[in-house]
Amino acid sequence: MPSGIASGWWLVAVAAMLALVATACSAGDDSTPAVGLIDAESVIAEGALLYAGYCASCHGADLEGAPNWMTPNSDGSYNPPPQNVSGHTWHHGDLSLVQLISQGSSFPQSRMPAFGDALTDDQIKAILEFLKANWGERERAFQAETTQREISASS
Repeated sequence: MPSGIASGWWLVAVAAMLALVATACSAGDDSTPAVGLIDAESVIAEGALLYAGYCASCHGADLEGAPNWMTPNSDGSYNPPPQNVSGHTWHHGDLSLVQLISQGSSFPQSRMPAFGDALTDDQIKAILEFLKANWGERERAFQAETTQREISASS
């Protein structure tokens, strides 16, 4: 099991899901569970597991990135950046991020491999939801606006 932020969100997601299910099961016969919240928490929990399995070895179990990620290596490549607010992932819209994870980076300085053969688009989106759950409100708002601009430009 991953440590730090990644495992913290996994535990929070599981606890929230269990609490919601328990509340829904014990409520009166005319009540319904908060399905949207359960769905969102389960997507974040899935994203946490996928991040731990596919991303943490390079980007860090705590989303911290590799040391010296902003300094080029001797071959001109860069180490993996953080996925928390100190990185730049939140500066990009969902369409760009899904493509980057699926197809890898087209920048010669990047070592980002393609995961399109290993992960579905829904799994990639779950990883993104996990990352977003670890960003601050400001970063999530900026990233959501960037995503909307991307969607508008692609229509």
